[in-house]
Amino acid sequence: MADKSNYTSPWPEARAFANVAAATTDGALVAAVPQRRIRVLAVAFVTGATATTALFTSKPSGAGSAVSMTFQNAANAGAVLGYSPVGWFQTAVGEGLSVTTGAGSTTGVQVLYVEV
Repeated sequence: MADKSNYTSPWPEARAFANVAAATTDGALVAAVPQRRIRVLAVAFVTGATATTALFTSKPSGAGSAVSMTFQNAANAGAVLGYSPVGWFQTAVGEGLSVTTGAGSTTGVQVLYVEV
């Protein structure tokens, strides 16, 4: 397998973050871009004092569709998905990236992404 440690994405990388309240459905993280997908290359998130869940969704004008697994986050814990040059997940064309959280605590979410 080739060494990808010095890989540079052919698309300009961008960052976004949000503190998503508990029990939020489709909280906006990255706005939709016409004729583009939002491809997530890295993720970090942390939950507050009460355990909760987080799910990334592709969001059109109606209800969002899941594009990731549901992350089960313990109290005051979270997860990091390190840099992946091929991406962890992506939205549908022309749809934004949003986050749905469970009934626990606010979840801080940060992503590194490209528009493809």
